[in-house]
Order: sequence, then structure tokens, then C-alpha cells
Amino acid sequence: MADTDRIFERASEVGRLISQTPEYAYLRAAMRDIEGDEEARGRLDAIRGLQEKLIGFLEKEEEPPEDLRHDLGRLSEEMQTSTRYQALISAQANFDKLMDRVNQSIAEGVKAGEQSRIILPS
Repeated sequence: MADTDRIFERASEVGRLISQTPEYAYLRAAMRDIEGDEEARGRLDAIRGLQEKLIGFLEKEEEPPEDLRHDLGRLSEEMQTSTRYQALISAQANFDKLMDRVNQSIAEGVKAGEQSRIILPS
């Protein structure tokens, strides 16, 4: 088996293991919660739409209209007071920490591999 095939096989296994962690389960539950809340989903869709408009202005190096910035700020504040949204943010932060630890472990493995004097056959 080629080295790259082994890498992808192990990466797939890591992904399967990640999908079984509490962090992933909480994130999926929080996402389902938000998706099931019509009001929250509507606010998120509105925020995304306003963000896209804002990005359009910024890409053209134009000043976005005050009402667009105001509406985006108001909707963002409303979302931040939602307990479902807070749960999603918390779950996402915990999952991100897990993924940071996974990436750090990979980096440590790469570093250890660079320092190894053992030459593996190709």
C-alpha cells in the first residue's frame, strides 16, 4: 500500500472517531436545534444575506449604507440573545478546540517523523 493511501486510510479513521466524540454530538444537536427553529433560521438567513451585501460593498471598496450596517448589527444582537444560538456557539467552540488538539497531534507526529533516523521503505 502506498504511503498516501495509508495516510488517507488513517485520516478516514480519525474522522470516524471524531464523529463519535461528545463534542461532535453536541455540535450536531445544536445545529439541528437551530435548523428546527424557524425564527432563528430566518434570522440567520437574513444575516447571511446582509453579510453578502456588505462584502459586495467592501469588494468594490465602497462604504456600505448605514441602514445595512444597522440592520446587520440589530439582527446579530437578536441572535446573540437566543439560548439556541448560544448553545451552538458553545458547541462550535468546543469542537474547534478538539480539532485544534487533533491538528496539534498531527503536527507533533510530522515533527517526530522529521527527526526520526529510521528510513521507511517506499
